[in-house]
Amino acid sequence: MRIAVVQWGRTGAGPLFAQELAQALQEDGASIVVSYSLDAEIAERFTGLGVPAFGVRTYRDRRGALLGLPRLLVAAVGLDRFLRRHRVDVVVIAMEHLWQGVVAPVFRLGRRRTLLCVHDATMHPGDHSGIEHLLRRVERGVADGAVVFSNAVAAQLASLGAFPTDRIHETVHAAYRVDPGRAARTVGSSEVPVVGFFGRLSAYKGLDLGIRAIAELRSRGIRVRFRVVGSGADESVAALRHEDDEVQNRWVAQDEIEGVVGGFDLALLPYTEASQSGVLAYTMALGVPAVVTPVGGLAEQATASGSAIVATDVTPTALADAMASVLTDDEFARALSEAGTAAASGSMSWARVAADVRQAATVVSRR
Repeated sequence: MRIAVVQWGRTGAGPLFAQELAQALQEDGASIVVSYSLDAEIAERFTGLGVPAFGVRTYRDRRGALLGLPRLLVAAVGLDRFLRRHRVDVVVIAMEHLWQGVVAPVFRLGRRRTLLCVHDATMHPGDHSGIEHLLRRVERGVADGAVVFSNAVAAQLASLGAFPTDRIHETVHAAYRVDPGRAARTVGSSEVPVVGFFGRLSAYKGLDLGIRAIAELRSRGIRVRFRVVGSGADESVAALRHEDDEVQNRWVAQDEIEGVVGGFDLALLPYTEASQSGVLAYTMALGVPAVVTPVGGLAEQATASGSAIVATDVTPTALADAMASVLTDDEFARALSEAGTAAASGSMSWARVAADVRQAATVVSRR
């Protein structure tokens, strides 16, 4: 069986997840090919796999997505020829993407089968438009099965009727591979512990909730430096005026992420809704303890990795309590750190995901 891993994103989690998955499948002994965006921030990682590859010139904004449609039609024909030439049996779509929705029927031509990795059952508030919603439905409509990364998403997909339960295949969100020299840090190594918030500054990320939790933590006499790193227009940023607050409102390049997240003593994920988190996939690998809210698959991911403590509620007080339990107990922080790095190479590893995806691919190829 030959598997194609496809993801045409330019930045962010999409191309990174696809490259990690392709590498893991290759290491697991699978015969693979890849299709990726030539404009991807990590394009060289795909070519570095040394497998047959089909690159697509994509776009930088929505205007470019529209103007590039003629080029997309040419790419669709080329993609079909590429998949035929390499006798691909199963196409694994690593993450949904606007243009992939347009060409989705190509994935199913001939006798090919399609597995769609569904990271979020529904789009996050404020993250979608009508056309994106439509093309996401098209991409899901051609899929023979879904791979999900938490029980919460599996249950939601089934309840929405997006996929029958017997076509939903569950695995874990693996920890991203990092420089092992950065791992295993504890809060006791810092005079003023750094509590970090990293990622897009979107409403559902709960920055306002995090700011109030930090304020409560400080009111208890626990001094922390609150470092917020990420791009976006969240109005809550304006409230960060404490002398120990630090804001870097900018896009963080892929090669910077390890340094940014590895610079935290404690990561704070105060999300108000979530499926699972790529940020947590970095913190566990880097040995950075984390505190998360009890929402969606985020709590599952935290519990399974052992690298994070789940707050008892989605409130500032509950988050402050959780942070205090880590910041005032270095042995506890060390235990979370060590559990994360252990999970990254074991139960939450890419080897685990590759095995699960190959099994799912075998199931859909026989259907």
